[in-house]
Amino acid sequence: MKLSLRFKLFLGFITLNFVVSSLLGYFMYQSSSKRFFENFRNHKLSIARFLSTAIDGDIHERLTTVEASKTEPRFMEYVKLCNKTWKHEKEVQYIYTLNFDRVNDRLYYVLDGKIPEQDIMWFETPSFAFDYYVDATGRLTVEYNYSLFTEDFTIDTDIGAIQVGLKNGPGNKQLLIEGKPIFTLLTIDPLSASTPIGTATRADRVKSGPITIKGKEMECLITYSGKGEPSSYSGKGEPSSYPGNDFVERDEIVKQIKDLISSKADHVDKEIVQNAYGSFITAYSTIKNSRGKGVGIVCVDINSQEIDLFRRSIILVAFLVFIVSFVISTIFTVILSRHFTQPLEKLMDGVNALSAGNLTTRVEVRPGDEFGRLADSFNSMVDNLRNASEEQKRLIREISELNEGLEQRVVERTLTIQAQSEELNRQIMMARRIQMSLLPVRLPDISTITLSFKYQPMMAVGGDFIDFYYNKREMMLFICDVSGHGVPAAFLSAMVKMSLPACYSAGRNTSLAMERLHNSLSGKLGGHFISAVFCHIDLASGTMVSSNAGHPPLIIVRHQGDVESVGAQGRIISDKFPLNAVNLTTYLDRGDKIILYTDGIIEARNNDLMMFGEENMMRIIREHRLRPATELCEEIYRSIITYIGSTSPEFEDDITLMVSEYNG
Repeated sequence: MKLSLRFKLFLGFITLNFVVSSLLGYFMYQSSSKRFFENFRNHKLSIARFLSTAIDGDIHERLTTVEASKTEPRFMEYVKLCNKTWKHEKEVQYIYTLNFDRVNDRLYYVLDGKIPEQDIMWFETPSFAFDYYVDATGRLTVEYNYSLFTEDFTIDTDIGAIQVGLKNGPGNKQLLIEGKPIFTLLTIDPLSASTPIGTATRADRVKSGPITIKGKEMECLITYSGKGEPSSYSGKGEPSSYPGNDFVERDEIVKQIKDLISSKADHVDKEIVQNAYGSFITAYSTIKNSRGKGVGIVCVDINSQEIDLFRRSIILVAFLVFIVSFVISTIFTVILSRHFTQPLEKLMDGVNALSAGNLTTRVEVRPGDEFGRLADSFNSMVDNLRNASEEQKRLIREISELNEGLEQRVVERTLTIQAQSEELNRQIMMARRIQMSLLPVRLPDISTITLSFKYQPMMAVGGDFIDFYYNKREMMLFICDVSGHGVPAAFLSAMVKMSLPACYSAGRNTSLAMERLHNSLSGKLGGHFISAVFCHIDLASGTMVSSNAGHPPLIIVRHQGDVESVGAQGRIISDKFPLNAVNLTTYLDRGDKIILYTDGIIEARNNDLMMFGEENMMRIIREHRLRPATELCEEIYRSIITYIGSTSPEFEDDITLMVSEYNG
């Protein structure tokens, strides 16, 4: 059976269209999903970092009991901040903070961003947890993993499937686990319940007998406050957890959180994690006290349903792209196949009709397919080719004239764009020269201090800034990091420069200098914030007083080789929060070095998107701690460039480093 030319073309194009459409849909899904998840993780980590920076670590460390929260006026302020953030971020299901009691190796709640709109009871085990209450219609309602249940449902946990039952009969509202009644609700406002052996209200602590679930013993306990019992009570309008409540979770999650606090690290899960409350990814940011020690952590739980919903939408879009591209290409294939065959058939019929009566030259016709019959008709079209050739020449001349006009317009437009680009580059370079002129021109020419620094903006201009002031008796060092990049950040750094003379007059009272800087910039930041460090050094005695406003801690390398980190962590300079900088005194000996840097150094990434980090920073310092200040500064900067892995590095943030050595 011979196949027609039209069918051959159609079959070939359909096969190619299917392969191309499938690849297009697949690569679109992979690229979009990966880019979204990475941006999603970075955004949620920034939420956790914002909260950990806004919370005073010293206050947070003192909030160990319910009584402590009632005497601390800023407790509810922090709770409301967490609640406001929780309401603003729709993907976030829980925001809470924990303290780490290292003496007793215990994690416990401090702040909880969820403020119930009605009395709620909580049921918690390391494997699964949920809250339950009576809704506006009078039904017993359970919330688990971002979903509300008023009927029986199943929880998939690390110990297997758990059956949760709800009885919603009049006057008989019960919660059951594996068919066994756990609580019977008695009153709605205030909420109270009874266990199989007693009654539990807001002030009661009643323990039931053991209940076996999948071979594991679980004690059911309802209480208003305590030390981590599996169940608890939360009153309407109050935080879901008060300071002192134990953190109930799987051992591996508890260990991970303790390790993060101990290492003062920030982290966000790379994959969806099954915890007691469902499927989440969690962003963590360590809360540090004024000594730079990790004392607690901010936890931001993001429900996996939002991630799954997006991934399903990406799959749907990719499938739709496949369908649409395949349908369009199929239609195009049909049209194209007809375009190739129909004209040939029409031309064959016309040539045969013409050769039958209108031509004197006889043409031999060979049998065959469409191309064979077209060849048999070729001689009958010879006389028309001459006219067609003249018409073709005329069209070529017209097209050539049109092309010449278009080329001229393209050249003119290209020259205009080049001129505009050159002017923009000239203005940017002028801005760079202005900013660089604000930096110190000469290093201090005094015997008691050796100073070296490196400054590398992400763009032509940046938001990092360093400065120093000195005379025969004293020297002041300053470093800051303005949020953002480019021209806006550079403009704010220039404002900082203009404010510094009034700050330097504060002398060794560096917290006063920081306050003057904050007051000078108040109302002018426009949503930006600034981290900064002031250092005052008495050149005769070696006494150093420093103040820190949300900046990475300064590092002291002692002449004998010890490396110390000086925290004095204060709150960032912002229009939203008051300043809380303090004076921290340190004594320098001859040969001691002081290292100041911005977070662009520790956040520099290699080709695998891994940050340089504080650990690498401290390792480089320890390896080269005995080198002079200038060589140590060069070595740290060279190590960063090597880590990034490029001779022409592209930084994600401005990089600034200052190393000074006391020679008094």
